[in-house]
Amino acid sequence: MKVNGQIPPSSPLPENECEGLPPFVKSWNQMYLIVIGTLFLLIVLFYAMMQYFD
Repeated sequence: MKVNGQIPPSSPLPENECEGLPPFVKSWNQMYLIVIGTLFLLIVLFYAMMQYFD
């Protein structure tokens, strides 16, 4: 994609898109997967605890 007649650099993400990410995460999609996976794991854990202590 050309912007103002210039080809953007070939880096995977512009530096401003990586702003705010922890150092172990390379993209926002990876961050979203980590958050969704953590929430799913907590739901399963709390459901198992509910069944065990019922």
